[in-house]
Amino acid sequence: MRDVWESIKEFFWRDWTPAEKVLVILCCVLLGVIKGFFLAPIKKGINCGNNNGNSYIQNEDGCWAEEEA
Repeated sequence: MRDVWESIKEFFWRDWTPAEKVLVILCCVLLGVIKGFFLAPIKKGINCGNNNGNSYIQNEDGCWAEEEA
């Protein structure tokens, strides 16, 4: 167990190149986003759109339904 702990300490205390730093930060951010998606509660289901009343409704005869105002 001590060998594993020493190797972890050595990994974090070594010199990092800028590319490695960016990759580690990017991985942490993406992991946080994925974790957030899994832990976020779904309220009222999944709904894509703004529900402004604009819809495409077609009758059996192929014509559009006229809404009465």
